[in-house]
Amino acid sequence: MRRKLAQAAVVVAGIVAIAGGTAVTAQAAEGAPIKMASFDLCAGWGHSLEEQGVIKGYHCDNMNPEEQWYLTPVY
Repeated sequence: MRRKLAQAAVVVAGIVAIAGGTAVTAQAAEGAPIKMASFDLCAGWGHSLEEQGVIKGYHCDNMNPEEQWYLTPVY
């Protein structure tokens, strides 16, 4: 389980770097939302992580009027 979480943290770090976000990978490992640039990017990363078996599912939410999208992983 720890190994999967560690792998997930590495993958999430890559997502954050590409999306230009500043989320902490430790929060991502706990299922905290990760800021994404757009809905398409959010859905693409969520689907990719789900296919790899890193996460069981995901949610893409628009949590504010500035239309900032967040990927919330489900472990």
